[in-house]
Amino acid sequence: MPAKAFVCPRCLERFSLSAWQNAEGQRVPPPPRPSRWQRLTESFRAPEQTGTPQSTQFRAAMGDARRLSAVCPNGHRLPPDYLDRPTVVVGLVGLTGASKSTYLTVLLDLLYAGALAPLDISVEMDEESADRFELNYRQPLLVDKRQLPLTPLLLEEGQSPEPLTVVFRRTSRGTPERSMNVVFFDASGEQLYRKEDLGRFGKFLYVASSVIVVLSPGMFPGLASTADPGEASIGLARPTQMLVNVADLLRSARGLKKDAYLADVSASVILSKADKLRSRPDFPADALRDADLSPAALPRLFEEVRANSGRLVDFLENNGGSNLLTALLGRLPDPTVHAVSATGSEPESGHYPSITPRGVLDPLLVLLARHRFIPREGLELEQALAEWPQA
Repeated sequence: MPAKAFVCPRCLERFSLSAWQNAEGQRVPPPPRPSRWQRLTESFRAPEQTGTPQSTQFRAAMGDARRLSAVCPNGHRLPPDYLDRPTVVVGLVGLTGASKSTYLTVLLDLLYAGALAPLDISVEMDEESADRFELNYRQPLLVDKRQLPLTPLLLEEGQSPEPLTVVFRRTSRGTPERSMNVVFFDASGEQLYRKEDLGRFGKFLYVASSVIVVLSPGMFPGLASTADPGEASIGLARPTQMLVNVADLLRSARGLKKDAYLADVSASVILSKADKLRSRPDFPADALRDADLSPAALPRLFEEVRANSGRLVDFLENNGGSNLLTALLGRLPDPTVHAVSATGSEPESGHYPSITPRGVLDPLLVLLARHRFIPREGLELEQALAEWPQA
């Protein structure tokens, strides 16, 4: 039986066997794991009488103090119980200035505020991710309402971004808890133009099991009036090449041909800064909305996601994005397109007058459904095609 493969949430390297270290950073043997029979008979076992008895609380405190933890082969400490949960690695792909970091910050803050509680889902971060999120993302954007600085390029070979690791837990009445690691990282699109740069700077993308492509409306010729300073000059050649290279990379990492279907990868596309488009008569403004969440309403929500996705594709094609959309829809696995406004307003002198997010959760819900963490009824392409009216 092949060894189970894991992904380190720090260096994003794959490995099959973990090492263990103590609080001083010294490598130690792995702790003994009780067998299934030992776990089953634990409650019936008579307590050992040798030595001074130790309470459960004392043993727990000593275990935390020793801080015995699993580490990847590169020495990065893994979050508690990380190896016991499935992991989805999510790459946010887009050009600098597309609002990837802003979107991720607002998304995670909404999750901590209980946005998915109606679905019986809670979230938590590992200690290091939580510290970086608070200092580098939440405090400047959501407390100080300052515009986040642009994500720096990965200027040196071998560098990788600092991912954020989030644990999703779902508990339904009468069923065991389900949990999943979701590792988010920001992939700079400027270093995805050339294949040699992908191998040098984009190694983290080779382990991605989900991609969220973030496109700014100002890059589309018909939407140039919404462009941020310098954005209208970018054009569509580079973002198109970025998408083609990412799609080819995802296939080559799995040993697939360029025209093969990516069955184990989920893909969503975000049209960011969509609040700028509300005044346009051709923009489907009702696609920029927050849907009511409940387990019973999920099928209807996903049906609306599919319908709005088609309307947004038509909107972007009519505004000069036909070639980019053809490449995107043809090379990524059944992507959904979402209108998102992470802040709901434009910054004035580097500060936001207010922050009112819209449409932020839908791409994440698609991701969770595609990876079978929540029901996906109403989302799957086969079902949508079967229900499509025939001419």
